[in-house]
Amino acid sequence: MVVAIIRRMETQHPKSIRRRLLTTLYERYMKNPIEMLTPSDFLEDCGVDRHELIVNMHYLADRSLVELMMGYNPPLFASARITANGIDLVENRFEFNLRFPPSPGEQEESATDLMWLMERLVEEVEFSPLDGEARKNLLRDAQYLREELARPVHRWRRNVIDTVLDWMAEHFEDPGEALPSLPPLRKRISETLP
Repeated sequence: MVVAIIRRMETQHPKSIRRRLLTTLYERYMKNPIEMLTPSDFLEDCGVDRHELIVNMHYLADRSLVELMMGYNPPLFASARITANGIDLVENRFEFNLRFPPSPGEQEESATDLMWLMERLVEEVEFSPLDGEARKNLLRDAQYLREELARPVHRWRRNVIDTVLDWMAEHFEDPGEALPSLPPLRKRISETLP
């Protein structure tokens, strides 16, 4: 129990991490547009651990804000650079601050572990035993839920979140067995949005 509380206090909000990663890539791009940063560059400059770096860089790549060059050791990437979409976002201060606030509020900080649960759920969905149309729907639902939870907490739509979680659970006889992160994610969302 104490370890979990300490871990929660040490965990940085994913939006803060993503903001730092994008800012670092943007600054390097402005100095040398063809330079690519390696994972060790980020680990030294951004104060994130390896797992946080991997998850957040893949998230930014999924959103087309960064480009990752994959090496021989997935999911760790070999190098990364910011894309034109990433540059446009950083240069639009209003949008950048809205999507990746300089300092997340108390409600955002309290939902930090919820973001990690969401990323774990996405991984579980990718390895789920479904195929065909059911697999496509489950992947689409996971992406939709991820996008909803990426919004500021005060803009979450509880009815939408509950509906998508129900859709995801419908695919399995025992959702907790196929997607072990689904029940704790639902519980944390209920605690965050009373």
